[in-house]
Amino acid sequence: MDFYQAVSQFKPLVTQEVRDRIQSGEKLILFVGRASCFYSRLFAPKLAQVQAEQGLEVAFLDSENFADWEDLQAFRARYQILTVPGLLVSEGGQVRVVCDSSLSPEAIRTFIQEGSSL
Repeated sequence: MDFYQAVSQFKPLVTQEVRDRIQSGEKLILFVGRASCFYSRLFAPKLAQVQAEQGLEVAFLDSENFADWEDLQAFRARYQILTVPGLLVSEGGQVRVVCDSSLSPEAIRTFIQEGSSL
């Protein structure tokens, strides 16, 4: 599975939609990445595997969306998503982020389900 096949399974969002979902308190699993990033291309298929196995809804925020650039940069700064790929999990106002392309599918699953610090 390549990057495009993986992200085709995710729901594309723009930054304001992500902020709205975080503020609503509903659970959000968000992949922040870009097709031109080698590490995002490594990470996306692993996240898609976890999504398929667990029946999860995963959203995708394209970090190369220049139409959303200023808002995206402010969002990334606020949640300390300094590099991509970034995996953000939010629920009930609590937000956790990990930026590590080397995570295994098992570690991704654990981060999503249990919020373990990685």
